[in-house]
Amino acid sequence: MEETTDSRNGQVIGYAFAVLQAVLYSTMGIFGKLLYATGMDSHEAVILRFMCSTVLLGAFMLIWRKERLISRQRTVYIQAIFYFASAFLYFFAVERMNAGISTVFFYLYPAMVAAINLVVFHERLTVSVAVALVLSIMGLVLISGIIGGELKLDPLGLVFALASALAFAIYTVIIQVTGRTEGSFTVTFTLSWTSLLASCIIFAPSVPTMFALTPYQIGIGCTMALANTILPVVLYIQAVKHIGGTKTSLIGISETPFSLFFAFLILGETIAPMEGVGIVFVIAGIAAITVGPLLQKKE
Repeated sequence: MEETTDSRNGQVIGYAFAVLQAVLYSTMGIFGKLLYATGMDSHEAVILRFMCSTVLLGAFMLIWRKERLISRQRTVYIQAIFYFASAFLYFFAVERMNAGISTVFFYLYPAMVAAINLVVFHERLTVSVAVALVLSIMGLVLISGIIGGELKLDPLGLVFALASALAFAIYTVIIQVTGRTEGSFTVTFTLSWTSLLASCIIFAPSVPTMFALTPYQIGIGCTMALANTILPVVLYIQAVKHIGGTKTSLIGISETPFSLFFAFLILGETIAPMEGVGIVFVIAGIAAITVGPLLQKKE
């Protein structure tokens, strides 16, 4: 009985962490708009985000001293490559297609995680997971505005979006390996400084602007680092440890409805009726893999 209770508590913690990281990630668009309003472009915002993440988390870990600062595992650096590649490829997808279409294809990554886990780890695809996948993707399609709108698929943009999804799926699957042998903060710091290095190389012309930042821009950058990198990455890793990559990635889809909600609440943007229906579908998908299984275990 004690083992069953501990297992159930672990599941609850995993679900809570997965939802919380989705809530945090969903605020990225708001902070991005605040930075763009100061005159910064997307390249500069990316560098600032990872620069602040590296400095803040590095300072915390040097004081905390509970985990090693830099990982020595080759797998963690492979994980870091896929983490940055996903963000980088998604950036190009959005440049060639509208954000709604790009988001729908990017959020196919939970299905990719499930497929990889099935092949590599022989993880069984349950009915609840299959139902959650269908409902969540249907919800994303409704939210994206594809239905009733003019669907323009740029072939190269589609490749970028799917490649971004695959990169994030591989990053998620690797967590299932590194999460057992490396600390969450160590992994997150490694992801941060390697992403900073890659950003500075790829967006080199934007680096000089980092020497002319205003206190306001630095403040937003630090907030973005905490809310959109450090905390969500740590929580995502912990969620994968407790409930696995497939369920964690599925719950991550709730980032899109949360983004709409915060845009409505903070920026005053409206939520269209079709988007509202899509949100209901996504919530139903999340419920299919959380509420049902937990109630069954309780019984």
